[in-house]
Amino acid sequence: MQWREEQLLELLRNEKMKTGDLVDRANMSKTTALKYLESLKARGVIGCEMIGPTKLWFGTEEKKGSDDDDCAPERVHVELEKHIYIDKRVPEMLEEIERATGIGLNILVDKKGMRLIFVEG
Repeated sequence: MQWREEQLLELLRNEKMKTGDLVDRANMSKTTALKYLESLKARGVIGCEMIGPTKLWFGTEEKKGSDDDDCAPERVHVELEKHIYIDKRVPEMLEEIERATGIGLNILVDKKGMRLIFVEG
């Protein structure tokens, strides 16, 4: 998990926060914060609810030590299978791209479609 993600999770540990408040308290740009927030949301670590035009972010589960067992690719894949079909070759291709470039990739599926989020290690 990226240190910026850890920082956002810490802020969301005990309270719900608007995007603007998170940006201010984390001292990062809105674009950067949204990139990490959407990635965390896609993995089920945080949630978001819309109240009018405002996004209210909140933690969905307590951190479990320093490992990322709750964000394991197998879990994410199983969750996706409940809602959409993904060709088995897609995760394999993404892993190959990650190995070749050294840049991590997350898939974000939402109402707007499917996006790749690049996560620098």
